[in-house]
Amino acid sequence: KKTRHAWWLWLVPLGALALCAWFVYRDYIATGPVVTIYFQDASGLEENNTQIRLLGATVGQVKKLALTKESNRVAVKARLAGSAAQLAKVGTTFWIVRPEFKVGAISGLRTIISGEYIAVRPGKGARTNVFVGAESEPISEEPGSLHLTLLMPSLRSVQEESSVYYRGIKVGEVLKYQLSDDAQGVTIQARIHKDYAPLVRVNSKFWNAGGIDFRFGLFSGAEISAESAKTLLSGGIEFATPTDAGPPATDGSFFRLYDKP
Repeated sequence: KKTRHAWWLWLVPLGALALCAWFVYRDYIATGPVVTIYFQDASGLEENNTQIRLLGATVGQVKKLALTKESNRVAVKARLAGSAAQLAKVGTTFWIVRPEFKVGAISGLRTIISGEYIAVRPGKGARTNVFVGAESEPISEEPGSLHLTLLMPSLRSVQEESSVYYRGIKVGEVLKYQLSDDAQGVTIQARIHKDYAPLVRVNSKFWNAGGIDFRFGLFSGAEISAESAKTLLSGGIEFATPTDAGPPATDGSFFRLYDKP
């Protein structure tokens, strides 16, 4: 029997329609694109749980994990938030943040409680939805810095992110190292910060400031010394410039890295 209150029944289908419209808006309109990130090791990531973060804010979530056809990498499909759609560009870098304990440094301790997450650094290239993830956090660019190549017979205590010092003050860091082309030595790529770049001259001398220096003399006895506690653990490089300083070093200059001052 039709009554004057029968129109209330229309609220049920109208409410269902509004709810469906909200789901469509939330899942297809307000969200960003789906991107695929390839990692060598995706341990710690979880489908529909692991977050993508930028500057501490959540900008996406992992949706699916799958091995590639060659079974040598993991394809991580993630959906970005609508406000982070601009991250889907060439040059954007993704990496997994895990707790890391290494000599001289500890990082990612918060992930022990909250779990691993994917960090991102924006790029500025063309639009793309496919990325190759970095194995660790990439070193940020620094315009105006001075890049040097240091040559030494063996690596010894130097490692990536080891500091470069001048008179005990940190003025740069080691970016990476590798075997020389003839495999007879090691080449170290180092960066000097912009403000300290004028300190490096063509006749500057670099030496290994890490580890322990042990000396023994017949009359003086044994002498054990270290540059500092930090370089003892993580390695380090120090340099000095003579009072009769030569011309400023140019970007890409080569220097020999000595074992001692």
